[in-house]
Amino acid sequence: MNALSTGKNTARWGFWMTCVWFVGYLLATQVLLSVAVLLGLAWRADLPLRESTLRYLVEDSGVLLQVSLMVNVLSAPLIALMVFSKKGSSWRDYMAWRGVSIWRVMLWCMLCVLAAYSMGALHHLLGWPESKFMGKMALIGSPMVMVLAVVVAAPIFEEMVFRGFMYGGFERSMGAMPAVLLTSVIFAMMHAFQYNGYELLHMLVLGLMLGWARMRTQSIWVPIAMHAVNNGLSIAAFLLESR
Repeated sequence: MNALSTGKNTARWGFWMTCVWFVGYLLATQVLLSVAVLLGLAWRADLPLRESTLRYLVEDSGVLLQVSLMVNVLSAPLIALMVFSKKGSSWRDYMAWRGVSIWRVMLWCMLCVLAAYSMGALHHLLGWPESKFMGKMALIGSPMVMVLAVVVAAPIFEEMVFRGFMYGGFERSMGAMPAVLLTSVIFAMMHAFQYNGYELLHMLVLGLMLGWARMRTQSIWVPIAMHAVNNGLSIAAFLLESR
């Protein structure tokens, strides 16, 4: 076993079943769970349980942060089902649930910061427009919910899906480098509704960095840490600019 592959003989879903499970995951989390959480929030606020109430709630960025946090946490059993439904699978192998030294984590986080700074400098130099999506999120709602949703939950659960489940399945069928590339493209596309075309390039670069770290370290904790640092720095930058 080398640093680039955990081996193709491990029990993981192949390419097509990985895609099927991912589509199912999207439908379950972005539709079913999201609507269920919104209805729960409406019921708690004693609002009428109807379509107009849901439309009203989704226009509130503070509510969306709460929904994002709760949906991520509630998706944990579904991620476990995706992994263990494959006979003979191992959570540790499938999700790269392995420890790694703090120094390696810090090194990869520094590389991620350098890449983010370089993309930001290029963004500014070329005068590309910004969507201000992260800035809007940073300025509303509870700071605690913001940190939990964007800096803690999103990195953990997004990495479990992209650099854990999807990477594992794609690597088994296609090899390590194609798995890095494909998961990075899908990762960027999943953020298309949040950012403009220029910022999606940043998301693609981030995805490649996270995939590269997953491939080289064989530990999902490294991309989780990198993702958390990237999101935290984005929030901090917008808060400083808003002063």
